Amino acid sequence: MVLLSGFGACQEKSTSGTALKKQDQDQKMLDIYKQVKTFNDQPWYELEFSQDACGYEILINDIPLQRYLMFGSVNKQRIPVNDHILATGKQNITIRMFPPQLSDGSWSASLVDASKLAVKVMYRKFDGPMEDFTPVFEFVAPNKAGTAGYLRSGQQFYEFKGSFEAIVPYQLEGWDNSKDLSKENQEELLKEAVLAYNRFRKVLINKEVNVYADLMYDKELDLAKAFYWTKPSDSKARWSEMKGTVLEKREILPLVDFKLVLYAGGKVLALQPVKGMYQDYLSAIHARTADDDIQISFLLHKKRGSNELSPIR
Repeated sequence: MVLLSGFGACQEKSTSGTALKKQDQDQKMLDIYKQVKTFNDQPWYELEFSQDACGYEILINDIPLQRYLMFGSVNKQRIPVNDHILATGKQNITIRMFPPQLSDGSWSASLVDASKLAVKVMYRKFDGPMEDFTPVFEFVAPNKAGTAGYLRSGQQFYEFKGSFEAIVPYQLEGWDNSKDLSKENQEELLKEAVLAYNRFRKVLINKEVNVYADLMYDKELDLAKAFYWTKPSDSKARWSEMKGTVLEKREILPLVDFKLVLYAGGKVLALQPVKGMYQDYLSAIHARTADDDIQISFLLHKKRGSNELSPIR
């Protein structure tokens, strides 16, 4: 009886501690907005793009923003990019074009006459009208003979590197002071990355919301600053969405057929699929529901003073 009582007391204490930790993690995520400054001028940047008959990849400051290799075309779409802008100044943009996938599922050996890609970076005020954008960067694939960098049918690959100026009131550490992973032993780095990815998969499989909060906190604080999430409702909505993602009923698929890719001058890494319908995913982690196959982005870095891989975007 004494042993059972003692065990019961320890068990109750442990459960209570777990509940308290979960409550603390909830509150920590809900309080992120308190660390976000409000500015009179809150610039908002978006990337607008359209594409036809080609695969493409777009990176800002050497961090992937959009990647698509499969069959089909895209009418004008916009993606917010403030989280790719760490501070005021020159921002680098890389645009790549690849041969298109054909309707029978195979790939063309080269780009074709119909290959097109148009990209703009647009600026407006955060609270300004949605349509009141000013372009700060424009790119249209040069597919006319005689133009600079002429994109010809038969070309196997096309890359453009440019830049634009951005003015933002915040400053994010982001990956600026992260370790240069290109200088590490790449075989050992790959093993570390696989362990980190599988730990994250386990968190999703076991629906460990409090561990997920711990893991994602620094990344979420960066995003909150970049996107001006200054209100309690912003943090509440974001955390509710994140918890819903973890708790959703879905199958987390195993890691298969992937490679290690370095970004941001070697400071950020991803494990990316290399085969089949997943090869344009930015991360080798993906999930399946009854209706969808879902890409789960997971880019890692080693913070200054740390030797552990942690999420950055």
